[in-house]
Amino acid sequence: MDELRYTAPARRWREALPLGNGFMGLMVFGGRRTEKLCFNEGTLWSGYPKNYDNPKSRAALERVRELVFAGKNSEADALCTKEMAGDYSEAFMPLGNVYLRFFGTSPRAYRRRLSLESGVCTVETAALRRTAFCSNPDRVAVYHIESEKPFSVSVRADSQLHFACAASGGALELTGSAPDYAAPNYLRMKRDPIRYDENKGMAFCLRAEVETDGRVISGDGLLKVRKATRVTLRFAAATGFRGFSEMPDTSSENAAAVCRRRLREAAALDYERLLARHTADFSALYGAARVSLNGESPLATDKLLKAVQKGRGGAEFTALCELFNNFGKYLTISASREGGQAMNLQGIWNDSVRPPWSSNYTVNINTEMNYWGASRAGLAPCVEPLLQLVYETMQNGKRTAEINYGCRGFACNHNVDLWRKTPPVQRDPSYMFAPLCGVWLANEVYAHYKNGALRAPGQESRVREIVREAAQFASDYLVLHDGYYVVCPSTSPENVFRTDGKTCRLDYASAFDMGLVRQAFRNFRELFGTEDSPLLREICEKEPKLYPFSAGKNGICEWHADFETPEPGHRHFSPLYGFYPGSVIGYRRDEAVRKLVERLFSYRLQNSGQHIGWSAAWAVCLAGRLRDGKTAEAVMGGLLRHAVFRNLFCVHPPFLFQIDGNLGFVAGVHELLLTEEDGVLTLLPGLPEAFSASGRAENLLVNGVRVSFAWENGLVTEVSADGPVRVAAHALSDTVRLGETVTREPS
Repeated sequence: MDELRYTAPARRWREALPLGNGFMGLMVFGGRRTEKLCFNEGTLWSGYPKNYDNPKSRAALERVRELVFAGKNSEADALCTKEMAGDYSEAFMPLGNVYLRFFGTSPRAYRRRLSLESGVCTVETAALRRTAFCSNPDRVAVYHIESEKPFSVSVRADSQLHFACAASGGALELTGSAPDYAAPNYLRMKRDPIRYDENKGMAFCLRAEVETDGRVISGDGLLKVRKATRVTLRFAAATGFRGFSEMPDTSSENAAAVCRRRLREAAALDYERLLARHTADFSALYGAARVSLNGESPLATDKLLKAVQKGRGGAEFTALCELFNNFGKYLTISASREGGQAMNLQGIWNDSVRPPWSSNYTVNINTEMNYWGASRAGLAPCVEPLLQLVYETMQNGKRTAEINYGCRGFACNHNVDLWRKTPPVQRDPSYMFAPLCGVWLANEVYAHYKNGALRAPGQESRVREIVREAAQFASDYLVLHDGYYVVCPSTSPENVFRTDGKTCRLDYASAFDMGLVRQAFRNFRELFGTEDSPLLREICEKEPKLYPFSAGKNGICEWHADFETPEPGHRHFSPLYGFYPGSVIGYRRDEAVRKLVERLFSYRLQNSGQHIGWSAAWAVCLAGRLRDGKTAEAVMGGLLRHAVFRNLFCVHPPFLFQIDGNLGFVAGVHELLLTEEDGVLTLLPGLPEAFSASGRAENLLVNGVRVSFAWENGLVTEVSADGPVRVAAHALSDTVRLGETVTREPS
């Protein structure tokens, strides 16, 4: 299943089909007599570099620790809110909209399709065939229209931002500027939440040029093409972004010059050549690895989704799972390419000046989840923007670590933006205060490196620096309390607890924070264990004295003690970080703690109410590592039935798009098929019944080795690899064919 198919146009943005080249995003509505194209550019954000580091935070830190250790948690919360906050992140902006209107055509026999394999969208009627794609090799978007009979089309553009639009000489140029500030969508403000009063927002340009066999008329911000059988629109976009630490260019002249240059270079290639270069580039990434669940369905995508949402299982459910997994891969290729920005909460697509949670980098789960499955799914080249994001965030985070917390290394709280903001936001400490999010980012970078990604020249040195600086902060931030090194103050993302009749946020030694520290120390030892250094000696001294994971009545303790939980079905599985995505708790290696993980996981699911895409995706990943295919299948069913829009974008309640659920699902499918612990691979550890009949995985990247295997009736029939691998006997058939580099290990 490699294609989205529809028999009607999109009625709204969340039904349109996404295209992207890692720099520019495009949503295609595919109307019958009209077309709407919504453009984004990865560097078009509100604001400019600002310093929200808070010197008062460092002074307050010791007092907050004293209050927490004294059991005065609510007083610690209040002091943290008052003295340790920063300010909110900036927001990812929409670029502009282009509108086409067709004349002299028939809207009958409508079809709208998106090829996931080639990254090409087609819209067909009885009269017109329209083809759209975003080319990474040529950094342009293309919208091509052809017909056997002459037709006419008009083209205009606008933006939700401050803009001007002009048309001349067969070109349409939209220029403007982003706001100086865009407040988060969840803030209610007396003054205007979108402000342009400083004139410091970056400039932007979106330019379209037309090539046609018809007659072109330009003027009054409008392009008209008359009596054509072939029209090719090429689009380029650019902004005044100069770097995360530099003030942006506020004049659109340079952005417009960049657009003209790119379009001039693209004009040297005809439409067919542009299409061929794009499809070769896109399909090479898409086909680098593959998971086939042998799911097929003749139904259009929206009808397939509706069938599953009505409870249909069997072939339809399997087909939708395969399609949804492939769509997640497609989104990664479209939104995350070398040299571009990392995927934010909505990837590279956004239609609002106040998007949900500013469409920023929310790094207490969402940004990390965006990339969990990328390297294993054969998309290692798409991980480079994550490395760049973390490396740049580290630069500002060193200052935050020193000023806010008096530590070496780098700190980062839960919201990052284009300007690499690292201090906290404001208000509730359950989300505001999370200084170890930088450690989480570093741990994710190392996980991809260990898996075989981020090995290009120059990347390894950055990985090493990131891992070292994160471990340094983790070590410095620890304090000795009752014989153990603990994180204090410590939170569990966006969750609370009750003690002494009060609802509290700050504790010490949460399972989440201690899992992050353990993982950071382990990563450091793996990278630097042969080098004698003061930091290595620190870590070796502190690691055995880290506060241990402990048992509560519902499983692993989320906090240092087994406090009352007001929200038993909380959406974040943060206490289980050490098990997944971390690896400091092993399925076989740490059986006692793993059983605590299982209990809390089950407790959370039993009490969960809302169907949140990213939370369900994390649950699928955990179920895979826990080898629980039955739970995984139930959670996947809930996600697909309740948390997916018609265009397969994932839903965050009430009706908001967040891409992390799409991408976390990819990681979940791959974890159900293959899990790794201490160098030993287990195949089909959590295979759902819906996937058991037969299937094949090709070239999954694990520890630098590409592994392929096939199965029938729930048993592996063949395994091969392009390097040495050890495979547990679990689920291997009696007649399994093992490649020369594959060694069987006991289960």
